[in-house]
Amino acid sequence: MNSRHRGIGGRFPPPLSFEKLLFSRKGSSYFDLMIKTLVVITLMVTVMSFLSIFTTYLNLNHVCRRVVRVVELEGEVSDKAYDVFYRLKQQTGLSPEMTIEDVEYCEDQKIQLRDTFMVTMVYSYPFTIFMPSFAPPVQINIPMKVSITGMSEKYWKLSE
Repeated sequence: MNSRHRGIGGRFPPPLSFEKLLFSRKGSSYFDLMIKTLVVITLMVTVMSFLSIFTTYLNLNHVCRRVVRVVELEGEVSDKAYDVFYRLKQQTGLSPEMTIEDVEYCEDQKIQLRDTFMVTMVYSYPFTIFMPSFAPPVQINIPMKVSITGMSEKYWKLSE
């Protein structure tokens, strides 16, 4: 037989030493890829969870704008404004507190033409950080406040 083609160890090569196994770079790219994928997925989930905060703020802003517009058109804080408020609360799933401030009523919740008012909505968004299976979720309440100023567009003829 020709032994020169078999290498130094003959038919069976000598086993790798522990040092060669420990510092071998074989397969290291797979571990790098797995770690990078895990980091990217974690970052994507984090960004998506923060987007829910901004979406909630935009919904709160939308509800406030709609209520302000109804009060501007009606010229009073009427049942129609509260109906719009409660309907939008159901649609968005939010439960903000609404107050109407800086308003000068002429009579019975009526706002005279070009008089201004401010609608303020306050909401506390529960942001879930961690949800363990054996305990209640760990949450942070993020306070949100939207204030929009409106101007009455209705003229009220007052009785003298």
